[in-house]
Amino acid sequence: MSDFDPDPKETTLSDERDEWARTQDTRTRIRAVVTGLAEPATAATVAERAHCSTNAARKHLGEFVELGIARQLDNDTGTRYVRNDAYFRWRRANDLATTRTVDQLLDDLQELEAQDEQYQDTFDASSPDAVSLPEGASHAELEDRLQAIGEWHTVRESIERHKEALRIARRGDDKLTA
Repeated sequence: MSDFDPDPKETTLSDERDEWARTQDTRTRIRAVVTGLAEPATAATVAERAHCSTNAARKHLGEFVELGIARQLDNDTGTRYVRNDAYFRWRRANDLATTRTVDQLLDDLQELEAQDEQYQDTFDASSPDAVSLPEGASHAELEDRLQAIGEWHTVRESIERHKEALRIARRGDDKLTA
C-alpha cells in the first residue's frame, strides 16, 4: 500500500498558511498578496490574505504605491489597491536590460520578430486577435489553434519587453559614455 494519499488532510491549507505567516515577515507577505492582485482589493482584504492587521497592510500598501508596485484606487466605495502591471512589465524589461548585452537583445528581438512573421503567414492575419476559429473544427484542432494563438501573444509580449529592454540598456550606455 502506498503512503501517497490523493486527498490532503483537512488542515493542510491552514497549516501551510500558518507556516507562511511564521517564516515570512509582514512586508514580504503583503508584497506577495499585492503581486497576485488582479482585481482591486481593500486593505482589509489584503490584510486577511497576508495574515496581518489592516493597519500594517495600509502602511505597507502605501509604501508599495509610492514605489509604483501597486496602484491606489479611490472612489465612492472607498480605497482599493491593485497590482501595477506597468511596474512588473518594466521590471521584466529591466531584468533583461541588465542581464543581456545590447547585441544579445538585438539578436533575440530579430528572432522574435521572425517568429511573429511566421505566425502572420501561418494564420494569414496581422495579429493574434485577428485570428478566427474555424467552424466545424474538432476539439483537438481548436485546442492546437488556441495554443498557437497563445504562443503568438507571448511572442508579441516578448517583442515589446525586448524593445523596452533595449531602450533601458541604451539609456544606461549613454550615461556611461557621457
